[in-house]
Amino acid sequence: MKRCTYLLPIRRSTFSADEAQRFAVYFQKLGVAGCEVIVVDGSPPEVFAEHHPFWSGVADHRQVDPQFEYLNDKVNGIHTGVQRASCEKILLADDDIRYTAVAVEQMCALLDEYEMVRPQNFLDPLPWWARLESARMLINRATLRIGDYPGTCAFRKSTMLRVGHYDGDVLFDNEEIIRHFAAAGASIFYAIDFFIQKRPPHFRKWLEQRPRQAYEDFALRAKTALFFALPFLVLLSGVFAGAVGMLLCVMVLSVFAVALACAGGARGLASEFIPPVMCLYAPLWIFERTLSTYWAVYCFAARGGYPFGDKLLTKGIGRDWVAGGKVAAEKAADQSHEH
Repeated sequence: MKRCTYLLPIRRSTFSADEAQRFAVYFQKLGVAGCEVIVVDGSPPEVFAEHHPFWSGVADHRQVDPQFEYLNDKVNGIHTGVQRASCEKILLADDDIRYTAVAVEQMCALLDEYEMVRPQNFLDPLPWWARLESARMLINRATLRIGDYPGTCAFRKSTMLRVGHYDGDVLFDNEEIIRHFAAAGASIFYAIDFFIQKRPPHFRKWLEQRPRQAYEDFALRAKTALFFALPFLVLLSGVFAGAVGMLLCVMVLSVFAVALACAGGARGLASEFIPPVMCLYAPLWIFERTLSTYWAVYCFAARGGYPFGDKLLTKGIGRDWVAGGKVAAEKAADQSHEH
């Protein structure tokens, strides 16, 4: 008898035997940990067929159910898997998330008490671009009550069926599902000290993700406006105080970014999973996100949206973002007082 369902929506445009084999080993480990593993594969038919011999023996490997027609095909894969799951407890994860047997056990225990659990991620290994992402995680942890945005969550199947479908036409689906549960009144544990490993992408994929992550923030107007305005702030410093003024402005912004990251690292158990030296990469992340914001603006101006697979998505966040966010902030504040 399995204790939970591990649900992985995945899509690959090309086949890699090495990657398929690594996933097969991971799925086998999840099975030993008590998981029913469901892999909903939205890859082209020829890639799906090549995946199948590797995964069919250690997972329920299936195609996306065509009855689901959201623009974000990953969401269609999630609903396909939820429909198929035989367990009440479902662990939903992106393809770069790696659970251990201990983490599976801890997540299942938390789902006895809560209808949804929202953990945190840490990156391992740490190439230089992952160090920038680690700094971003720490800044989010410092500035958001609910902590950084994870690439995994867990929920009860019965609750998912009760609250219904969330907005599947958005880019930032990982957080949209959580805020949908929150807006619908589900009990959620914002587990800011429960860390699950996330493997960094290859550099090329990381580079491709830069404008997408900035585009996801477009509806967060103050945040987007801040990054859009930073180059003008530096230039104005130069106008009024010359090169020294520009240098001073950059230094002040850098010190502030590092201080924010340090505050995030000092919150809870973060320093046990994210090395404190990652704080020093915060200024580089600020620089990267500023460039990516302009890149995302270009995507919007040139195409009217952001390409996602073979579709064009115009929305970064969905209908439950604001309402669910307010509930989330209140619940997270209450839980921090309780713990």
